[in-house]
Amino acid sequence: MLKTLLVYSHLLATCIALGTLLQADHKLWRWRRERLDEPRRAQLGEVQRVVSVALLGLWITGLALVVQGYLDAGMDYLLNQKLWAKASVVVLLTLNGVLLHRIGFPLLHQAAFVALPDAARLRLGLLGALSMSAWLFAAFLGVARPWNHVMPYLHIMGAFAGLLALAASTACVVVRTLAVARRDGAAADSC
Repeated sequence: MLKTLLVYSHLLATCIALGTLLQADHKLWRWRRERLDEPRRAQLGEVQRVVSVALLGLWITGLALVVQGYLDAGMDYLLNQKLWAKASVVVLLTLNGVLLHRIGFPLLHQAAFVALPDAARLRLGLLGALSMSAWLFAAFLGVARPWNHVMPYLHIMGAFAGLLALAASTACVVVRTLAVARRDGAAADSC
């Protein structure tokens, strides 16, 4: 019964974090041409709090599930390479979250996304790409039971690297497209 409650709590925290992040990303995209005013800053702050609490809950329930698995199956449980790949991705998404809070979001307080310098927009785009791909891949690994004790760590991390490369490439294209649109708009305004 304890394991079921832990898995359920872990699932709920995942749903809360992913749902909140997807909604926030959608809002941030709609706001890309506008500087964040006080109500939008408050919304972003609320997103940060909700996701931080959900992430803390995921760490607690995840570690409890690992302890439970070790107590039930011993070292065999800890030899599951998918478990270590998920831990690696979760560490990455946690570190990325710190970077978003310390570097990324303060940039959005300075100017609208499209008005930021190219390097700042690229930094935000890449942090966002890592964030979303890591969250989605960690959630996927949580349900990828057929990969338990079958998929080698490097293969799993290779799949994650492929997803991250796709997300980063997409972010670069979007940032570049916005830069061209901004320069074309500025050139048209000067005529």
